[in-house]
Amino acid sequence: MDLIIIGIIDIHTILKTSLKPSIINPVSEYTEKFSGSALHTAANASVLKADVGIISVVGRDAVGLMDVLRRYQIDYSHLVLSSKKNANFIEFYTKTRHYNLYYEGAIDSLQPEKIEKEYLKRAKAVHVCFPDSEVTDYVVQLARKENILTSVDAAFSESDADIVFMEEGKQEKGKGKLKQKEKEQAKNTILMNFEKGITANKKKIPVFRGDTYYKNGVKDAFVAAFLTRYIKTEHMEHSALYGSCAAYICSQSRRKVLTCTKEEVDDLFDQKMRNL
Repeated sequence: MDLIIIGIIDIHTILKTSLKPSIINPVSEYTEKFSGSALHTAANASVLKADVGIISVVGRDAVGLMDVLRRYQIDYSHLVLSSKKNANFIEFYTKTRHYNLYYEGAIDSLQPEKIEKEYLKRAKAVHVCFPDSEVTDYVVQLARKENILTSVDAAFSESDADIVFMEEGKQEKGKGKLKQKEKEQAKNTILMNFEKGITANKKKIPVFRGDTYYKNGVKDAFVAAFLTRYIKTEHMEHSALYGSCAAYICSQSRRKVLTCTKEEVDDLFDQKMRNL
């Protein structure tokens, strides 16, 4: 197996209503789909022909999730099942306002002891995007003992992994800013800014915007492409450029999972390499 992703699979709910007082309000739109950085990263890596597994906690109401994972050929044999309801990100629209709500649900059911070392040993790399430092540190230390490449998304939790993905401008004020500066200077930090450029090993990697509007979802495409390239080449800058190409193509569809083929990403990467 090339890559195991550890994180959250959310249910993303969109609910729209006029919300008038003292009446039963009709709902004009109600949709649910599976979302979350772990799912998007795993799916993107699979599109890029990586052999991918996922570890996530699944609530009792996550109906249809296995079908999604099978569609992307993601190994889900080590999902953690919970009797609680699944994590749910809810966008609630009224006539004049927009609310974002988050229900954590079964997230706390993913404990370190639920993650099996023998499963991790099957992978060349493990990427963690889970909002719990205890789980993240446990996975990083366990994988490191087995000489497995580790990476973390610092937007969820931080750890001394081999590779740390950070978004520029997300640092805290004051002391956190100094901490951010130290991390930017670390050799294993990938600093992501999809408008101005990527920094890898203190070297600037271009992003390709054109007339395309960048949405938040391109980060997961970038991380997936970076890791699928890095586990084969161990070349930080080339992997970042490959990730930048995947992020650009992903942004064109305005979706969080690539709708292209691996060959299309490869072709764009080859073209950009010739132009450097």
